[in-house]
Amino acid sequence: MPTQLSPASREYRALMWGTVALGGLGLLVAIAGVRGLVRPRLGLLGVSEFLACVLVAGWFGLKARSRALLDRERAARYQMIVMLAAQLSRQSDAKLREIAGRGGPAGEAAALVLEGRAERR
Repeated sequence: MPTQLSPASREYRALMWGTVALGGLGLLVAIAGVRGLVRPRLGLLGVSEFLACVLVAGWFGLKARSRALLDRERAARYQMIVMLAAQLSRQSDAKLREIAGRGGPAGEAAALVLEGRAERR
């Protein structure tokens, strides 16, 4: 599924994993502080960095997920419009104008069919 993500979703996903890596470094510093390898204050700073990075990474992950869902819905809508346009291509111009006047996905599909017919003429 990662190959199907939009560029915006991939950017959020990359930011999420970069933030996770940065948080991992903070966790290592915190562990070193607990073991006495670094000063305790530096260990507390590592814990703070780790927690901040976890929160930010979670936020980036949620943004990536919502963007991917939005992109998936948009692609499904366009596919539906294309299928509707294929079905509506058999209708007369008057009927297509009527459907286009109503709006919605069927209206968009009817308008596309009308545009295609106008370009051919």
